[in-house]
Amino acid sequence: MPVRKSSLLERAFRPLEVLLAISIIAVFIEVLAEVAARYLLHLPVPWGAEVSQTLLVWITFLGAALALFCGEHMAINLLLDRISSAKVRKSLEVAGELAILAFLMVGIFGGSQVVLRTWSMQTTALQIPAGILYLAFPLGCFLMVPVVLRSLYLKIRKE
Repeated sequence: MPVRKSSLLERAFRPLEVLLAISIIAVFIEVLAEVAARYLLHLPVPWGAEVSQTLLVWITFLGAALALFCGEHMAINLLLDRISSAKVRKSLEVAGELAILAFLMVGIFGGSQVVLRTWSMQTTALQIPAGILYLAFPLGCFLMVPVVLRSLYLKIRKE
């Protein structure tokens, strides 16, 4: 069920949408340039794969937050659609949102621990902190929290 967007959430997610679009274009250009350099110019690009992998990880987790905000995240409502009691359906919807919220909290705190443990390590080609790669997961989870809270609020208020 798509979440009704508040103007504050819309303003928060608009830059993310632009950033993700730019990142997808950057991955396309980087991979195209890497293929051209390797096969046309016979010049390897040692950092190319690492850049595209890092961008794809960030696109995945930030894109998941954007998809949830837009109501485009995958949902399986087979069980909910078969329940005739509105009270039971509402209770299950609220329980589902609370379970998602619990998972996001685990993702934020567990992912943050991984980021802290890997921040002092360097990536092979780019020589940047490895924690930057892992930061995408807790940040994506963090961005989903207000969306889930808004959805939870709307489901509780729903008659």
